[in-house]
Amino acid sequence: MMYGGFWADIHAPVPQVRAGAEIMYYGGDIAELLLAAALVTTWRPEPRRPAAREPATARRKTAPA
Repeated sequence: MMYGGFWADIHAPVPQVRAGAEIMYYGGDIAELLLAAALVTTWRPEPRRPAAREPATARRKTAPA
């Protein structure tokens, strides 16, 4: 919208507005790629561990003395 001058009332020379619009357009792609890379590098699922069976004596609760 800024590049084409539609519905944008910006008081600046046209070349500057177009340059800003290009920076926002391509900069947004770079920012999105960086966010995706950050998500991929920091997301790690917890490894599943098999549940250890407790001995029968550990499961029994005793009344406090």
